[in-house]
Amino acid sequence: MLKSKPIQINWFRLNRSLHRDVGYFCIGFILIYAISGIAVNHKNDWNPNYAVHTTKINARDIDWNINNDQALIKQVLTLANTQLDVKASYWQSQNQFKVFLHDDANISLNLNTNTLTVEQIRPRPIFQALNRLHLNETHQSWIIVSDIFAALLLFLAMSSLFMIRGKYGAFGKRGLFILAGFVIPAGFIFL
Repeated sequence: MLKSKPIQINWFRLNRSLHRDVGYFCIGFILIYAISGIAVNHKNDWNPNYAVHTTKINARDIDWNINNDQALIKQVLTLANTQLDVKASYWQSQNQFKVFLHDDANISLNLNTNTLTVEQIRPRPIFQALNRLHLNETHQSWIIVSDIFAALLLFLAMSSLFMIRGKYGAFGKRGLFILAGFVIPAGFIFL
C-alpha cells in the first residue's frame, strides 16, 4: 500500500505569489491615493477640485448706482457682458459689491480700484472624483473598501520582508532602506 505524501507548502513561493497578485490588485488604488494625495497636499497653491478663471475689467468713468442694488446689478451685468441669472448679491464691505450668478460664476465690483472681477468656476471632474475617494466623501461603504486597501498595504509591506533571501534580502544591507523609511517620518514628527 502506498503512503500518501504529505503536502508541503512552499511558504516562500506562496508569499511571493501573494505579494505579486495583491500588488497588481492595488495598482488602481495606489494611483488614486497617490494622485489625489499630491493634489490635496498642494491645495494652498491651486484648487484641486475647481478651475477658477478670473477676468478683470476696468470700471472707471462709470457712475455706479450704489443706492439701488437692483440697478447696480444691472450695471454690473452689462459691463461684464453676461446674461446669466443672478442667485444672490451682497455688499462685502462699504466699497465692494459681489454678485453670484448661476453657472458657478460671480462678479465683484471694487469701488476703491474701479475694477470688476469676473470669476468663472469650473469643476475638475477627474481630480474631484479622486479627491472625494481620498477624503472619504463618497458612500459610507467606501470606508470599508479603503480599510481593506490599508490592510492590503500592510500585507505588501510585511510580505516584502520575505521576498528575497540572502544578502539581498531585507535583513542584510537592504535593511537600511527599511530603517530610512522609519527615520524620515520620525524626523518630521520630532524635529
